[in-house]
Amino acid sequence: MRAALAIAPGVMFVGVAGGIAFPILPFVGLRAGLSLPFIGLILAANRMARIFASPAVGTLADRLGGRRLLLIGLASQIAVMSLYLMGVVVGHPGTFFLAARLLHGPGSACVFVAAQVLALHAGGVRHGGKTAGLVRAAMTTGMPVGLVVGGLLSARFGNRVTFGAAIGAVLVASVLAAALVPDLRAAQRVRTDLRGLLRVMSEPHVLALGALNLATFFSAQGTVLTTLVLLIQARSLTLAGLGTQSSASLVMGVLLLTSAAASITVGRLADRYNASARWGVVGLLILAAGLGLTTVVSSPTMLLVSVGLVGCGMGAMNPCLVALLGLFVKPEVRGSAVGAVQLFGDIGGSLGPVVGGALFARSTGAPFWVSALVTGCALPAGLWLARAERHARAQAARPAGTDGVGLSEGEL
Repeated sequence: MRAALAIAPGVMFVGVAGGIAFPILPFVGLRAGLSLPFIGLILAANRMARIFASPAVGTLADRLGGRRLLLIGLASQIAVMSLYLMGVVVGHPGTFFLAARLLHGPGSACVFVAAQVLALHAGGVRHGGKTAGLVRAAMTTGMPVGLVVGGLLSARFGNRVTFGAAIGAVLVASVLAAALVPDLRAAQRVRTDLRGLLRVMSEPHVLALGALNLATFFSAQGTVLTTLVLLIQARSLTLAGLGTQSSASLVMGVLLLTSAAASITVGRLADRYNASARWGVVGLLILAAGLGLTTVVSSPTMLLVSVGLVGCGMGAMNPCLVALLGLFVKPEVRGSAVGAVQLFGDIGGSLGPVVGGALFARSTGAPFWVSALVTGCALPAGLWLARAERHARAQAARPAGTDGVGLSEGEL
């Protein structure tokens, strides 16, 4: 837990910095005369770049170690925020913003993949849920804090000061990481080539975990976050007299905070009962129930309940997926496996906004029904992983020499 607590601040501050910058970009772009399609390209560039970067970053984590890669990712984020600031200072934001978002993709992949690999090495098979839950909670809470801080700073002090604050947040994250994060890695290091990476990505357990991550990102972080504002506006679900945007921000805060709380709680429970996959299945069912309820919400209270269920389901899934990688994958290729699962999540997170926006134009409930269906289609993968986990833990519990079987953590 000391190692996980050392990793978490750096990851959270990167999220804070990203949240500070994100809402400013479209407004600056519009004032500078950039076209809406180009602004959309700027906002999507980091996710597209991360799709290609995550697997490569995973192999580098196995080769260089998670600490070194985490520091590289943090240094790149300082460059990203500096490019944002330069775009505002010179008055030509288009080129600088696009370059920053393209660099943000591999930089954020370095931070997020390395943090999860370090959490796995810190927790191992016995405590992987606890450490992964804390790190994933830090990843989840940084962004909404940054959105609030960025909105307040830009309104009061202007964009230059706001981007300067984002640079400061990443500098703090870098100093904390350099001082606190331990150099945790597998005892045996490997130099994974493309063939080895594809072999890890095609391993059945990794594919099943990737399918669960894709479903979660598609539904909760893709469709829901993209269409929530539209749903509140279309059904007049504003909260406590607030406007549509303020109500949406409050509801998104509930979503992300319940997700963070569930990540920490379920991570501990999964470790205590040696049942990461079963708790992951519970999270999947809660997520599907929340999505189904969202399709028929008719009051602000009902909306908060449904979004809270979505957040709990997403949060319950997060630590379980990472912990299961620690069980099924050899320590020396954990980075490649985390990168592969992150790739599936990025694909789902990229498809969710596109599909959700298109479906919402037809029906306000359609995006959430489709998301619930996608989540349900991932249920067989979760049940298969639950059976595989019980078998793997039973094998690990046998004394060496019993039936000729004695598995170490690395052999699992």
